[in-house]
Amino acid sequence: MFNCIKAVNCIKAARSIKTVTSRCKYSFAVVAILLFFVMVPGPASAGWISFNAAPVNEPGSTSIRGLVSKPEGDGPFPAVIIAHGCFGVEPNQHIWAQRLNDWGYVAIIVDSFSSRGVSTVCESPNQVSPETRACDIYGAAAYLRKQSFVRPQKIGMIGFSHGGWTALYVAQDYLPEQAAEEPIQAIVSYYPWCESSSLKTTVSPLLILSGKADDWTPVKRCYAYIDAQDRGHSKHISLQVFDKAYHGFDDSSMIPPVIYKGYTIAYDQSAAEASIIAVKAFLEHHLN
Repeated sequence: MFNCIKAVNCIKAARSIKTVTSRCKYSFAVVAILLFFVMVPGPASAGWISFNAAPVNEPGSTSIRGLVSKPEGDGPFPAVIIAHGCFGVEPNQHIWAQRLNDWGYVAIIVDSFSSRGVSTVCESPNQVSPETRACDIYGAAAYLRKQSFVRPQKIGMIGFSHGGWTALYVAQDYLPEQAAEEPIQAIVSYYPWCESSSLKTTVSPLLILSGKADDWTPVKRCYAYIDAQDRGHSKHISLQVFDKAYHGFDDSSMIPPVIYKGYTIAYDQSAAEASIIAVKAFLEHHLN
């Protein structure tokens, strides 16, 4: 059986990686926010579980934590996998899980870092790479398909920043085969680091949401990503750009804005509300 992580890493070995460079130390505000992240609990109905990264039957497969929450009732319900950003699991992912539950979806927040002894990859994004995390997503999907309260053919995902970058890998045509799993039916990518050199075979329906003012993961890279698609694959991608919005525009904990390593992370109510409407419609179209 293919090793999902090794196979993708071979394909990506020559890729150029953006490394976040430090221009300043953490501000007091960032430290306070990170402490807040640790203390915020998930939805009341949520419970932590563990599953194996894909391929799930391969010896030595990494065990990953996931926080599962569901709507009231027995289901079965469609499900959405949530992939956190480079800081790890944050309050915004818990808010999204509750929102998804309210919309009628099972949600699972995949914690790709703690099982690997990592707290953040913001300064070394390949420490737990997007392609590695894509295998976590397919492992979560395999877990969900075994649950009686989940509709096995109606599973989507939402990724944020580094998790949004991960989403671009999940959407590629070769990942399901290498993960030995079924494709993800709908993928949402919030402000991802779009790379255009190799991710050219996007086949799952993909919605990218970016801020025009984002100086950490510039939207111009996403235009290049779409333009670089192999013939016919760009039709699977929708890009929605929000004028004046910065990185993290849907995250209400980013009030006031935070400057991290010279990059702005800021909540934008208008962009957040519009993006939530877009995500709801996208998921309803593909998962219901």
